[in-house]
Amino acid sequence: MLRAKPGTAVRAVRARSAGLRASRHALHTRAVGQPLPHTHPHLFPIDFRRGTDAEKGGGVALDHLTPGIPAAEYEARRRRLMERLPTGSVVVLMGGRIKYMSRNIFYKFRQESNFWYLTGLEEPDAALVMVKDSSARGYAMTLFVAPRQEHKEVWDGPTCGLDGAVQVFGADYAEPNDPSVILHILKKTLASAEHLYVDLPAQMTIPRQSLRPPRFSIHDFLAPPTPTGYDLFARKTDFDSVVRLLSDRRNTHSLQREMDQLRSRKSANEIKVMRHAGAISGAAMTETMRAVRPGMLESEAQAVFEYECARRGAARQAYVPVFASGRNALMIHYVRNDCVMHDREVLSVDAGCEFAGYASDITRTMPTAADGRFTPAQRDLYEVLLRVLKGCTKLATARQGYSLSELHRRSVEMLSAELRALGFSLGFGALERTLYPHYLSHWLGIDLHDTSTVERSTRLQEGMVFTIEPGLYVPDDPAFPKAYRGIGMRVEDDVAVGDEEPYVLSADAPKEVVDLEAVCSGRLPRFV
Repeated sequence: MLRAKPGTAVRAVRARSAGLRASRHALHTRAVGQPLPHTHPHLFPIDFRRGTDAEKGGGVALDHLTPGIPAAEYEARRRRLMERLPTGSVVVLMGGRIKYMSRNIFYKFRQESNFWYLTGLEEPDAALVMVKDSSARGYAMTLFVAPRQEHKEVWDGPTCGLDGAVQVFGADYAEPNDPSVILHILKKTLASAEHLYVDLPAQMTIPRQSLRPPRFSIHDFLAPPTPTGYDLFARKTDFDSVVRLLSDRRNTHSLQREMDQLRSRKSANEIKVMRHAGAISGAAMTETMRAVRPGMLESEAQAVFEYECARRGAARQAYVPVFASGRNALMIHYVRNDCVMHDREVLSVDAGCEFAGYASDITRTMPTAADGRFTPAQRDLYEVLLRVLKGCTKLATARQGYSLSELHRRSVEMLSAELRALGFSLGFGALERTLYPHYLSHWLGIDLHDTSTVERSTRLQEGMVFTIEPGLYVPDDPAFPKAYRGIGMRVEDDVAVGDEEPYVLSADAPKEVVDLEAVCSGRLPRFV
């Protein structure tokens, strides 16, 4: 194996065609701390639907770096980023760090989203520097990773190491993730940089106390925010040096904005992965519907959903889920999930898994009645939401040219007309202030609320993915018809924009009334 001394680079061969990368990746034989096709073939099917069983037409995607995404696509992402940037540009990006629940009890690691999008590397405490140059590749890539340590691997398993950074993840240079090494190379690299693309954390932890604004927070001092990649520089002098180096420059630009533009339109491979994330969550939602009954705890239904996601290959839940029964469903972000379901209520479930790095986000509202059926008033409101969901989904095409803001306005217009037909008297602002106080949509991808710098006024383009989630929350207020008071519900799908047709990624989660009632009553066969 390659062991670099601090400050010594491991040089990769400059011939870096996508074919050479894919073949080098396929021939690599040692474990590197995360799944690869040769170590975990069951996680890398060519077709997620068919699996890896050759008798079923499956096979292993040997050229993939992460499930569903080829190594060549990661290279293309980096190339597209550097092509967007002006001559003399340098990109600096810190990976994620281990986050701790208490003392030395850690949470399951999740890589920083932009770092993962560009590298596919899932190790903590890594860093990436890319320099735009005149080479055939168009840039030089340096990865900072932890050198392999045999005694540590006894406890924690294999790691990427310096050789893996080059041979598997495509770096031109690999360096130890020692803070002094990173700082030295940053100083050397940035000395000649004309443009720097980087994003410093918005919040400061303890090493940043000297840079705090005048207002002092005792809470931040005693319980600092979750650490970011820059907390790798634990010594205050090192930390202050790197912050000055990266921030005190008139030619510093936001990397996040550039990354969001790249990530806003998903590739065909990304859409396939997100479709599978939706299929997993859809199957889990179906089994949850089947399990729901009066007397059940909301947390029991949550456990069914999370179990069904996990057994189908989901890495984690994409967010803290909502399992809100009865009047709890009037609270949009109700996550306590600790109440008992009663007969003739509804359960609003907002939940989705993360699969192979991509989030799903689905909401379904289901009856809790012993016979699995909605009451007439519940059915009325649900069908209103379903018609609005379908109407907005039809507009999610590039050809029609809507934006998220315009789709939201259409949802308000549709809901207003539907509710008036049900006998609602809607005063000025009553709909958006009380009955439907949230936005219709948000972008979806690697993050649940993806590409935050892409404005809602942006015209929809092919490959964009977003949620459509109309909701109604009718309080106990005499201003509204009595039959509907105390009912809260939402219906949400994940939608990929096509040129002429939208593609519903969450189609496996039942949403028609006849299907919901068939599942909840046990009349629809189980998923396997």
